[in-house]
Amino acid sequence: MIVYAYSSADGRYIQKTNAQPDLLHPGEFLIPGYHSPQSMPEFELSEGEYFAYLDENGTAPRRYQDGHWTVQKEKQPTTAWLKLDCTQSKQFDDVSEVTNDYTSDKPATRWDIWTESGWQTDEQAKFESEVQEINGIRRQQYAQIVDPLMNEARMQRMLGDDVGADKNEQQAQEWYLKIKQDNPWPPAPVAE
Repeated sequence: MIVYAYSSADGRYIQKTNAQPDLLHPGEFLIPGYHSPQSMPEFELSEGEYFAYLDENGTAPRRYQDGHWTVQKEKQPTTAWLKLDCTQSKQFDDVSEVTNDYTSDKPATRWDIWTESGWQTDEQAKFESEVQEINGIRRQQYAQIVDPLMNEARMQRMLGDDVGADKNEQQAQEWYLKIKQDNPWPPAPVAE
C-alpha cells in the first residue's frame, strides 16, 4: 500500500512511500503518523502552490483520519514600510501578513510621507534637512580651516606683523569662498 508523507510543521507533501504490513492483522497496513493513504488530488498546481495535508484548523494532523489534502500558497517574505515613518521597515513572513499601518510600496526618499495615492516626497522637509546637512559641513570646514587662519592673523597683527596677518586673512577669505562654492545651498522647493 502506498502512503504519502507530509510535514508535521505545515502539512506540506514530502514523498510517496510504501506502508509496512501489519503482522498482527494480515491484510492490513501500519500507517505511521503524518502519513496518509489518501492519494493527492490529480490536477496541476499553479506556480507558488503546493499540496498540504491539513485538519479543519489549518494544522497538520498526526492521524490521517483527521485531515485532507488541500492546496496552499507559498509564503512570500516581504519588506514593508511604516506609513507614519518611511524610515522604519519591517520583515513579514508573507505578503498577506502586512498590516494596514504598513505598505509594501518602497518610499523613494527618506522624506516621503504616506498619502491616499501612495508615497509623496515632502519637499520642504527634504530642503530643510539638506540645508542643515550643508550648514554642518560648512561649519566643520570653517572651524578646521578658516578659523585657525583668522586666529593666526589676529595674533600676527597684535605682534605688529601686518604683512603676515594680511596673507593669513587673504588665505582664510579664499578658503571661506571655496567652502561656500563646494557646498552650495540646495534650491528651495517650488510653492504649489
